[in-house]
Amino acid sequence: MKNKNPLAQYATPTEKHELYTRSCANNEFAYKSDGTKVPLGTMNEDTVEFIGGLWRVQDDKKLDVLTVRDRQVVLGPRIQHNEKTFFEYYRASFLSYNCYGPIIFKYDMVVAKYATDKGIYWAYGENIPQARAFMGIRLYDEYMDLIHSVACKNAIKQRKK
Repeated sequence: MKNKNPLAQYATPTEKHELYTRSCANNEFAYKSDGTKVPLGTMNEDTVEFIGGLWRVQDDKKLDVLTVRDRQVVLGPRIQHNEKTFFEYYRASFLSYNCYGPIIFKYDMVVAKYATDKGIYWAYGENIPQARAFMGIRLYDEYMDLIHSVACKNAIKQRKK
């Protein structure tokens, strides 16, 4: 498992390794999300986490996770839309965890994507208009000087005279 489950009860990878080694020596079990248990020693250390006093096998979910405005977001299906825009929109959900790994309750928000020569920009909101508005703010922050120079070209020329 690449990402540490935030519910895990250890501070560092070294601390996890020491706990895992001791637990294997004590013939402890790892519990799966389906309620079954397996000997911990048969599991790869990267696939288990110590949570709630027990070793838990992490469900291996292939999720498209990205960080938008300092939040981890799971990208869902693309939304078809008819408005004139260069943005793409996707259903999305904030990334949540239980003791068996990442979970998605429902895709209850919208993420906007805009690919430029400088990179890909992301924004989210509760719906398309809100995601579009946050994207507009993000792009304005990035391209403020360019927008101003084009939008106020005549006024800028008048001031220079």
